[in-house]
Parts: sequence; C-alpha cells; structure tokens
Amino acid sequence: AAAQVLVASGARREQVLSSIESAFDELAAMAKGLAILRELTPRTSDVILSRGERLASILFAAALAELGTPSKVVDAALLIPTDGRHGNAFPDLAASDRAISQKLAPLLARGTTPVVPGFLGSAPDGRVVTLGRGGTDLTATVLGRALGASRIVLWKDVPGLLTADPRVVPEARVLPRLDLREAAELAYYGAKVLHPRALIPLSSLPNGTNGVGARPPLFIRPFAEPSAAGTEITALAPSRHDRAHPVRALTAMRGQALLTVAGNGMMGVPGVAARTFTALQREGISVALITQASSEHSLGIGIPKGDADRARAALLEAFREEITRREVDGVEVRRDLATIAVVGLGMPGTLGMAAKVFAALAAAEINVVAIAQGSSELNLSVVVDERRADEALRRIHSVFQLGKIGGGHPAPATRSDVVLLGFGSVGRELARLLGKVKPGDAGSNLRVVAVVDRSGYVFRPEGIDSKSLEKLASAKKKGKALASLAGGWPASPNDAIAAIASHALARPLLADLTADDTTETLRCGLQLGFDIALANKVPLSGPRAAAADLTALAPAVGRRLRFEATVGAGLPVMDTYRKLRDSGDRVEKIEGCFSGTIGFVLTEVGNGRPFSEALRDAMARGLTEPDPRSDLSGLDVARKALILGRLLGFPGELSDVDLEPLVKEAAGAAAKGPLDAFLERLPSLDAGWKKRVAQAKAQGRVWRYVAHVTRKKISVGLAEVPASSPFAALQGTDNQVVFTTTRYKTNPLVITGPGAGLAVTAAGVFNDLLELAASATSEGSGT
Repeated sequence: AAAQVLVASGARREQVLSSIESAFDELAAMAKGLAILRELTPRTSDVILSRGERLASILFAAALAELGTPSKVVDAALLIPTDGRHGNAFPDLAASDRAISQKLAPLLARGTTPVVPGFLGSAPDGRVVTLGRGGTDLTATVLGRALGASRIVLWKDVPGLLTADPRVVPEARVLPRLDLREAAELAYYGAKVLHPRALIPLSSLPNGTNGVGARPPLFIRPFAEPSAAGTEITALAPSRHDRAHPVRALTAMRGQALLTVAGNGMMGVPGVAARTFTALQREGISVALITQASSEHSLGIGIPKGDADRARAALLEAFREEITRREVDGVEVRRDLATIAVVGLGMPGTLGMAAKVFAALAAAEINVVAIAQGSSELNLSVVVDERRADEALRRIHSVFQLGKIGGGHPAPATRSDVVLLGFGSVGRELARLLGKVKPGDAGSNLRVVAVVDRSGYVFRPEGIDSKSLEKLASAKKKGKALASLAGGWPASPNDAIAAIASHALARPLLADLTADDTTETLRCGLQLGFDIALANKVPLSGPRAAAADLTALAPAVGRRLRFEATVGAGLPVMDTYRKLRDSGDRVEKIEGCFSGTIGFVLTEVGNGRPFSEALRDAMARGLTEPDPRSDLSGLDVARKALILGRLLGFPGELSDVDLEPLVKEAAGAAAKGPLDAFLERLPSLDAGWKKRVAQAKAQGRVWRYVAHVTRKKISVGLAEVPASSPFAALQGTDNQVVFTTTRYKTNPLVITGPGAGLAVTAAGVFNDLLELAASATSEGSGT
C-alpha cells in the first residue's frame, strides 16, 4: 500500500513491488526454517531485522525518484564494517571512512542522492549485523563523519533535546545548543532522544564545519515541524555564558538498585574495587554509578534493579572468604531507586552547584541516598527514592530556572529584578530613584530590567543602567512610545509581562505605576512569579470580587502584594494597619484627609489664592492625577477610602461610597468632556470659592476634604472643621490618617505627612520594593 501511494509510475512501481515481494518470500522461507528448528540465533535475528530498514530505503529512494531527484540505494553492509557483534555491533570507523568515501563520493559528485538503510553494518565474514539501540543515528553520524558533511540532521518525533522530560516537568524547554559532552551525559542517563553511541564517531574529530576530518555539527530536529531549529550538538569551548548558566539539563535513570559492599577489613586493602567490577563483568552487568568514601569502608554501586539479585550473588561469591573472616560485612541491596543527573559544561569551577541541588531536595524533604561527581564536574549524579524522582526533577529544574530563557544558574540571593509597569511621571521618578542608588545603599540589590507602557516594552535581561533609564525617560517625556525606541517591542501589557517572564529573572518584582485597570495584568504577573508593588489604586478599588480574587491569588501562588503607595503615597498607612492587626488590635474606624492634591489646593485657597490658579499650580508641580478631575471629583479619595474600608471588611462597591465631589463640574457626565475645555471654565469657580473661604474664616473654621471609613459606611466630602481640629493644621500636600482602634480609642493613632507628589509616591513604591526584596522568602499578601 505504501509503495502504491508513494510511486505512481508503472515501471518504477513494478520494480519496487517486485523487490518487496522477493523480500517477503525470503522472510517466509526463513520463518518456515525457524519453525522447524525452533531456534532463533543472533545471526538469524539480525538478518530478519535488517529487512525493515532495507525495504524502507527502497521505498524512500523510489519516492525521491518520483519527485525528480536522482537517487540510488546503497546497502549499509557495503559501507560500514563492524566488529561483528550480532545485535550490538560497532563500526570500524577507519574502515568505514574508506568504504563510504569510495562508494558514496562518486555518486554525490554526479548529483545522485544515496539512500542508505540505517541500523546495519557487516561482520568481518561479510554477514549483515545490526548496530543495536540508536543504530540508525549511529549510521548517520558514521556517514557524516566520513563524508565531511557540513551538518548532520537527525529527524525525530520530538522538538529537540529538552532541559528535562516534559511529561514530568511541564515547563521544560528545547535547548538550542549543547556541547557534545553534555549531550553524551544526558543520553547515557536516560534521555531517549539520542543514544550516546551515536556521538562516538564525532567525538574523536577536531571541531569544524566543513571538510573531511572536521567534526560536523549534529542537529536534532522535529520531522513534524521541519522549519524548527531544534537542538545543535557541537563542541563548545568554555565561555562566559557557560559560567553564567552552568546547568543545562536534567535527566533521570529509573529502575535502579544500589549495592553496598562494606566492612572494616576493606580499608587500605588493594584490589577490592577491581574484584567487585570483575565479578559484575563476568555476569554481564553494567555499572551506572560508583560512590566510595575516602575511608574505603564501603563501596556503593548503582546497577539496573533487574540485575540486583545476580549482582549480589556474584559479589557474595567473590568476597566469600572475607565475609567468613568478617572483614566484609556483606552485600546490601536497596531497590527502587532513581539516579538524577544534573548536567552542564559550566559546572566545573562554579561555586555552590551541589549546595543548590541539595537545598532544593531538602526543601521537598527528599532524602539523598548517594551522590557521585567526576573530577570534570560535568555531571552531578544524585540517587533518590524512585517514587520521589519526578518531584526531585521538578525541584531542581525550578531552582536553576531551566524552563526560562537564559536559565541554568540559581537566582542570586542578593538581587531582585524590577519591571516598571507604566512609565509616566511616577514611573520615570521611580526609575530616577533606582538609577541614583549606589553600591551599599538601600536598594542596591534592585535592578531594573524592563519598562512597559501601553505600546510595548523595553527589556534587557542584564539590566538597564542609569544612563539608559535616563534616555528612555527623556524620550518618553517627549511623547515617544517605548515600542518605537531602539530595543523596544510592541506588545500589550499582558503579553509584555509574559515575554519578560519567559526569561530567567532574579526574584522578579513588578511595580504598577499606571492609573489603569491592570487587574488582569497583575494576575498574569502573580501567576508568572512576580511579587507586586502598587501605586495604582484602580485594581484594589474596582469590583469587590475582582479585587478580592487578586489579593487572594497572591498567597495562593506563593507571591506577595504590597500597596503602601495607594493611600498616603509614602506614608506608612498600610504598614501601620498591618502592625495593628498582627498585634491583635482591632481597627474600628479610619478617617482623615487622604488627598495631598486637594489639601494643597484648599490650603492655597485658604491663603487667598484663586481656586483656578491653585489648581494649575498643583498640576504644574505634578501633584494631581493625569486628569485632575479625578482629584476634584473626589473619586481618587473615594478609591483610597474604599481600599481602607475593604481592609476593615466593608462589603460594598465604589458606587456605595457616599461621595460629595469637591467640584461638581468635575464629576459625572461633565467629567467626560475635553480636559482643555474644563480647565478654561475653571476661573468661573474662583468667586464662589472666595466667598466660601471667607464665610468659614469668619466662624473660625477652614475647609478640608475628609473621608470617614468604617466596616458599615464610607463617606467622602467637603467639611468645615474648627481651627482646633488636627485637620485644620494641615498645610500644603500633607495627609493625615487617624486610626481609632480597641487600644487607641480615647487617643487615636495619627499619621501625618506629605501625601502627594511624584517624589513621595515613587518613594512609597520604592519602600515596598525594598521590603519585597528583603523578604523574598516570606509569605503573605500584604492585606
């Protein structure tokens, strides 16, 4: 059926069908002989197994010819002489080089494509043999070596070599490049994509890209997606990249047993290891791992658990006399183990690799049964209980961030990478603060790696230095979008955060400095591993269900949410609330003046300045929201009051806040018109405010914009307060927050200080970032 689909031409099809029929006739005759003899020798098995590859090559060559590509089947038995071991032969590389060059080079010179069946070779007596597991890949590397190929591609049903088995570690990713030695270690320890024998023909060649005698790069690529790059395997010189990302991949060899030969009589006695391995060699048992303490009191050997009983019997026999004399205690067997291999070319000389592995396992309460590491340090092997192997792989994979671009090294314990979401006035001020930090200062462990706006993002995994931040801020202030700048990428905020999170970051922090509804972006950030600091009030003062879900998500995914700057800018309002709550106190009421912007305007008006002039001054100083109507409508204060109210247990929505606007023309439908038109109408308010101030002053009072917050009710509005009130003493942008609690009832707890302005708001976020960075292992949502 395959021949009829692949080959349409009559004569060519007939020839192919004839070859297939002849092969099956021969197989039928062999089957009859086997039925009579009732014996299948390794030699006969090889002959039978060779038929599949040979028939496939005939079909493939015919299909190429059908497509107009001249091709010819060349039997691998004529090209690859081997050592003759049936079922597991290995090529004579020198003889294969000569045979392949002599027989294939002329065909290639004529433009004919040779089609060679894989998995096959010839014994010294000329009979066919098979090359064993990975034999087809071995055929490809032998051919590529002999022909001086520019590259060798092994087409597989996987996208390439991965950082771990994706069935166990879902976030495992394709490795774009591996060293030959790394690939060999992974292949040996269970990465079934490639057998280590397939790499031997290339390992003895000098590195290169062309010409006979040079080592061609080897690619693992998916046949289901031919355009995918897959994984390149080549010889890599140690580089700075290797030292920065020392661990490349993990794999597990399951179904293992550990045999331990122990005894006081072993210490200092020559030949104990030799006798051990000789006994196992006689039984044909392969040793996967060896571990021995310097005292030589015991020798541990990792082998397939199916061989454990035979191995133990062989060792008991080998040390029978020593056991009788009690020089050797015996041979212990521990079954159902797995060997986890941590592999990377950059591991030698990199401090702390083993410590990070053991710490990751200890955090999961996974016991280490044995360890082994060669002098090259390329592979750290850890033996664990087989039932905990999957968890061990996931833990180690996570601690080295192998699922991330640029992963392979544990995140530095002393650094946190910061992403600025929003690069308006507050974002640029925070960037300026971070850029001014010097080594040794508070915040020197904070490194800005990305800035994000509505248009896209700029991201530099190595960090954005202070000069670059200044250039970005200057361009942004001139009205340019980040996506339009050098190094900028267009993306939605959600896509930008996801793209940034795909890289290996050190304890990432996300600072939301926008005034938008970023709830979904923040959810995305939390789920992708970011701790979050908010200056943006909208997410926590939006629909109650969405705000509650957001604050609950943080601890659920092991992340933290801080929002000190949402109320009172840099004042420790949230911190005070947390400390009162954590100490067992109960906050019954919070009230005060929460708007530094309105406080500034009312102070200026109280001093005789026209209202319109005071507001424009506040805008020029950067004290207002981007649209000052958010302040004048009272909406900004209402959001702050609602955030505090929800801490107390207020069950309502923003619409349930009893809100009296400072300026009616800034609220409702009037607030939706053009801002310029609103600002032009401001002078019409001056006379009314002048009269209002004069009337209050005549009664010994001043105007303040006050919020009252309890569990049952929130109100926000303009109030005349007597000169004796603490609120009356507020000047400029000062806020005042008053906590009435079970303990602080007669004399409430008062916090006073600047509550508006770019500097204090940025400082509030900066303090949250410092707290998050300093307590990266703590838990809690900050609510």
